[in-house]
Amino acid sequence: MRLLPCFALLSLSILASFPLLASDEDDSTRIQLEARASRQVDNDQMRATLFVQVENGTPSGASSRAARTMNKTLEKLRKESGLSVRTGNMRTFPVSKNGNITGWRARNELVIESGNFPATSAAIGAVSSDMQLARIEFFLSPALRESVEAELSGEAIAAFLKKARRIAQNFGADEFDVAEASVADRGGAPVRPMMRSMAADSPGVAPEFSGGTSVMQVSVSGTILIRR
Repeated sequence: MRLLPCFALLSLSILASFPLLASDEDDSTRIQLEARASRQVDNDQMRATLFVQVENGTPSGASSRAARTMNKTLEKLRKESGLSVRTGNMRTFPVSKNGNITGWRARNELVIESGNFPATSAAIGAVSSDMQLARIEFFLSPALRESVEAELSGEAIAAFLKKARRIAQNFGADEFDVAEASVADRGGAPVRPMMRSMAADSPGVAPEFSGGTSVMQVSVSGTILIRR
């Protein structure tokens, strides 16, 4: 896993308060500050959405044809180890020409999720004669996200305290108190798009994917008290 420094936005806050006596605050100068820690992390999970779209003269005819293809593909993909496969959106809608309904179109989707990119690519290629690739998404697994957030939280808190100590010294103080602090984290926004081989448009040929990266960031903001 490659980790590089970068920047991003924040979410998910945890409030930590440190009670102080009123007399302590009266004799102190309050200073607000913020520190951040961030990394660019390789995505370790992918989600592929496949679809089949057919037309027929009746709604039931269109939906039945689409369902047969989807069920056939679903059965085939579920035999592959390491892949999580589920049904996605399914809809049937009219096809019109000059304001008149000329037929019905059905579209069914299947969703594959896995951390094994080559296996997912091979599965997409194996069923490409029946279902087409609609989109690919890359993201961080919960375990990886939690691990990186834990590391960044420690780094951000250390950076906050280091910054607070420097500010206190600039004010001529040797010590400071943390009155309150908020730890916020957000990550997972992709910063590099996936790459898809042109061969993916050919039936039976496995597309090539690059998972790209996501930004993880933790921010610590709060107030310190410097004794006067």
